[in-house]
Amino acid sequence: MSTAETYVDIYTNLGFLFYSVAAGDGQVRAIEVDTLKQLVKERWMPLESSRDEFGVDAAEYITMSFDYARDNKLEAQQAYQRFAEAYREQGRHFDASLKELVLETAAAISDAYGHTNKTELTQLTSIQELFRRPI
Repeated sequence: MSTAETYVDIYTNLGFLFYSVAAGDGQVRAIEVDTLKQLVKERWMPLESSRDEFGVDAAEYITMSFDYARDNKLEAQQAYQRFAEAYREQGRHFDASLKELVLETAAAISDAYGHTNKTELTQLTSIQELFRRPI
């Protein structure tokens, strides 16, 4: 797998993870979507320069898979499990700075609607625990 394909895969699964945070309370609010899109543009796109075969920045796959999950009304836990399974296979690509950016993005999404609720806090804790497990 090429570097670009690896990033597309990672970013696709991160979109499902971020969806699971936004949808954890049963609904995805516009402010949560806007927060994600802003962070993808400001933090994820500058991270590296991978593009798919059509020239799309690999980081755009975060929002594309988030939108896919939302449009198909995936359960938050189902989306989280999809990420967790992919992480177990690709965890070696997640260094400390990438994990930190994932957690910052997830926290920003959960805070976007004014506060982090209990469900979102549980989700954030689950992500931290997943990152602490040996791969």
